[in-house]
Amino acid sequence: MNAEDTRTTPPDGDFDPHRLRSITDMKRSKDDRLLGGVCAGAAKYLDIDPVIVRVVIGVLTIVGFAGVIIYAAAWFLLPAEGDDKSVAADWFRLDKNEEQVRVAGLVGAVVLAALAVIGDGGWFWGGAPWILVPIAFVYYLFVVRPRRRRQAETALAAQYAPPGVDPADESARGAEFTAAKAGLVASRKDAKSRRDRSWTLTLLTLSVTAIAAAATGIYDAYNDGPHWTAYVAVALGVVAVGLLVSTLFGNGGPLIGLGVLLALTLAIGSLLPDGKIGDQRPEPLTAAQVEQHYKHGIGLLEVDLTGVSNPSALLGRTVEIESGVGQIRVLVPDGLNVEIDSHLGAGEIRVFDRKTDGSDIDLDYPAAETGSALTLDIHQRLGNIEVIRR
Repeated sequence: MNAEDTRTTPPDGDFDPHRLRSITDMKRSKDDRLLGGVCAGAAKYLDIDPVIVRVVIGVLTIVGFAGVIIYAAAWFLLPAEGDDKSVAADWFRLDKNEEQVRVAGLVGAVVLAALAVIGDGGWFWGGAPWILVPIAFVYYLFVVRPRRRRQAETALAAQYAPPGVDPADESARGAEFTAAKAGLVASRKDAKSRRDRSWTLTLLTLSVTAIAAAATGIYDAYNDGPHWTAYVAVALGVVAVGLLVSTLFGNGGPLIGLGVLLALTLAIGSLLPDGKIGDQRPEPLTAAQVEQHYKHGIGLLEVDLTGVSNPSALLGRTVEIESGVGQIRVLVPDGLNVEIDSHLGAGEIRVFDRKTDGSDIDLDYPAAETGSALTLDIHQRLGNIEVIRR
């Protein structure tokens, strides 16, 4: 048998069954990059659209900041296309140990990102460990799928291998195997092209999204309804599953834009305790009309307690005031003993004669030592908080 290796390299864009063999083969892209080329490099490694990877990283960034952890680790540990060494290898002169450090670092980053997601709490809605879903998908991509492709290639090589030659030995595969593999690649590309023209997956995903939203609405009707962002989260979850399925089969292209829109809506909605936008100015006239909890979304929330005819009836009560973006203004009558507990994500707080500003700030005002007091528990994500006596 001719010992010369007659294998040919598949043309650009063809499927290479060896590409998913090891995570260490992944490299950052130099051609299609927005920041460090991580998403484009991962997309080329997984043979999927880079937009899908960017959407996943964006969603993970919103949930527990996990996307930034994974992206930073990949930029630091993965070499760029055409380079032999990563940033980590250059900084620490890893040499022969670079591959082991790369694998350990990437695995550690994934574990840390998973812990960040779990700590965010959103992956355990209803007591179900949803974090197992992306873990299982990653395991399929990097373990199950490569093994199946190697097995399929070995089975194909066995049809052309001479007696006594191990079909798994790549050096023993000749021109007949190369031609057979090229034909198999062409047939798969043709089948994929037909699937990519189909709207079946998109329509199925939208149908399941509508059913899931309707089920959420039924739950809302018979229970203490969830925040409106629950509908967005449910829809985003279904669309995300559709995008993951599209990496294996079907055309998920139309779902990308919808997924980005839902992710942005969910990110904005997470800042808003309530969906109301504009001005909200409750002016209760009696203590009984003062609500236990005031919520607002974007704009001005002004709670005026100066018109309450029996302010002494407010003593001993706690009123929670919460808003997303804008301004909270609370007017309290002179002489009313009040205790203020206020927290602001970013902006400025003014409570009577006290003031503070910055990010993630608190400003508390104690009640008088004698007698009971009205407690105002005020929280806002972004903007200003102001408490005034009149």
